Amino acid sequence: MDMSGYQSFVFSHSDYTHTVYMKGSGIPVLVMHELPGLTRDTLQFAERLISAGFQVYVPLLFGQLQERGSLLKGYFHCISKEFAYLKAGRSAPVSDWLRALVRELGATHGHDRIGVIGMCVTGAFVIPLILETNVGAAVASQPAIPFKFRYWLTGRGEGPWMSELNIADDELEEASRTAVTKGCAVLIQHFSDDRLCTLPRIQRLGQAFAKTGIVYTYAPPADGRRTHHALLTYEYDSAKKPTQNHPTRLALQRVTDFLHLHLQA
Repeated sequence: MDMSGYQSFVFSHSDYTHTVYMKGSGIPVLVMHELPGLTRDTLQFAERLISAGFQVYVPLLFGQLQERGSLLKGYFHCISKEFAYLKAGRSAPVSDWLRALVRELGATHGHDRIGVIGMCVTGAFVIPLILETNVGAAVASQPAIPFKFRYWLTGRGEGPWMSELNIADDELEEASRTAVTKGCAVLIQHFSDDRLCTLPRIQRLGQAFAKTGIVYTYAPPADGRRTHHALLTYEYDSAKKPTQNHPTRLALQRVTDFLHLHLQA
């Protein structure tokens, strides 16, 4: 994909440094990419947000820009200290870096309300970002950590892990209270047949943000596959002859409407 329209800058905080790509004009939105990395699919999602009137910031959190790869390859990319080794109930140092980036973007934009979007491995990372005063809307799309390869492949192996998140429990509780106090809206979404983002995890998030959140569960397209996952990226781009009622089209429209509604000055 042609990156000529993007600008970039390097942002450092604590022990971590990442390149951030930006494009567009309008309301600022931070997009955190999923597994396997900052792929063409993610950049095409960013382009759709730009066309909808947003200025999009996309940090490269691991891997190479537009790197092709599998879920497994991406998984091994982010088993690191920065991602807290993808352990349940532990907030990753990268979330502190992301919070610092959000503060920087707030200063750049005169402390305008910023939107944040997390997907898959970063789906739950929007939760600590809610604690930042300038975050006005958060989208947690198919949060997938922790996950079990056996369950993903076979649908077997249910257990307590299905409701866990890769952030600290006390941070979830604090974000729940903060969202009410400052009026930060939260959108939570997934496919009903998703074996990476489990229903108990979605239910837990829905309960935590019962006062400020909305949950969308999408029936999968009838394409013969047993599980679907990346609502806004891969599934969107791979949909065959989609109508306006295709789940990926509904999901994108709801995300853009949600951000416009809650981030207008």
